[in-house]
Amino acid sequence: MSTTVISEVDQPVAEELHAANELAPAEGARAAIRVRGLVKQYRNGTEANRGIDLEVRRGELVSILGPNELFVGFKGVAKREAHRSATEIIHELDLDAEANKRVGDLSGGQRRRILIGLALLGNPPLLVLDEPTTGLDPVSRRAVWNVIRRRVAEGCTVLLSTHYIEEAERLSDRVGIISAGKMIAIGTLDELLARLAKSYRLSYREILDETQVRYFATFAEAQRYVAEQCIAEYSLARASLEDVYFELTGHRFEDEQAEESVLCPA
Repeated sequence: MSTTVISEVDQPVAEELHAANELAPAEGARAAIRVRGLVKQYRNGTEANRGIDLEVRRGELVSILGPNELFVGFKGVAKREAHRSATEIIHELDLDAEANKRVGDLSGGQRRRILIGLALLGNPPLLVLDEPTTGLDPVSRRAVWNVIRRRVAEGCTVLLSTHYIEEAERLSDRVGIISAGKMIAIGTLDELLARLAKSYRLSYREILDETQVRYFATFAEAQRYVAEQCIAEYSLARASLEDVYFELTGHRFEDEQAEESVLCPA
């Protein structure tokens, strides 16, 4: 697969969280995707990507969080192979009952699953999926997750753009975080969570007040605060990828996604 480099930058823009001895993968795990200095600019001058560096190893699933642009091209598949593959994918995506219907008669979620099925035709070694489960109900979303997991288990490499924190947490070998058009961090979930000095999140609501959120370094520290403040109802949990995103970008993930359609027009 060839990669077009639109613009070069002098230094890598992504902070790689792996240890030095893990940055030289074995021959069987060499890169399936390598991008250096990728820039995407709209006609109005808005930069969606501002020098993205990214490497995805073969057989790895990497999710990208934050406003970004992914591109994918179609590939040729022999007619007989396409029919066999389509039959399998229709079943995997729970679309058997709709197999003989016209696309125009299907629901939005069903049409979305068809688009995913087209990307899966021919069992490609590389999948680039741009928000594949947007608009799907929870059951359909999990069906798509299962299909993606099976492809990765079979050795497929997946680059996934998503607006769902849970999707990135559940599926990914590594997660990349983009902010202001730059890749500011990439690593496994554990590596990203290790970036938080305070990894316990306490949520509580005082009378007539909005929900309050505080972070603590240890579980015991959070419990002491609850006792000292006499908080009756609260939720105490380990931090999530959402908290990492907020720590690194200064924005809540859902807030940044709400602004994306305005900042990055089609």
